[in-house]
Amino acid sequence: MKVSLLQENLAKGMGLVSRVVANKAQLPVLSNVLLATDKGKLRLSATNLETGMNLWLGGKIEGEGKLTVPAKIFNEVISSLPQETVVLEKEGEGLKISCGRFKSKINGIAAEEFPLMPSLRDGKTIKETFSLDR
Repeated sequence: MKVSLLQENLAKGMGLVSRVVANKAQLPVLSNVLLATDKGKLRLSATNLETGMNLWLGGKIEGEGKLTVPAKIFNEVISSLPQETVVLEKEGEGLKISCGRFKSKINGIAAEEFPLMPSLRDGKTIKETFSLDR
């Protein structure tokens, strides 16, 4: 999995998704955000087992894949990057991040350990669509 997208879009998306992440989770994977390529976009997913959020971001997708990384660390790294193109690349169970002269790697947890998103009991879904613009 390799994804290239604008830092400002990724930072805004992580700002939204990180609100759902469990702060003091009994399961370590609940402190993570799931990054997955889905239908030509990057999907950010987070859940605390009661509430879940999926957010799709546009970008250049090269190869399919998914992994989870600690949401707090990932959000802090992305927020501190310059407003340039960010390249995210899966390496094993880790994520390599490149932006300008910055390079880093964050270790994650296998995506298969990420829990299913909560659903409404009566089978209905809630879908809110919006765009992240400058």
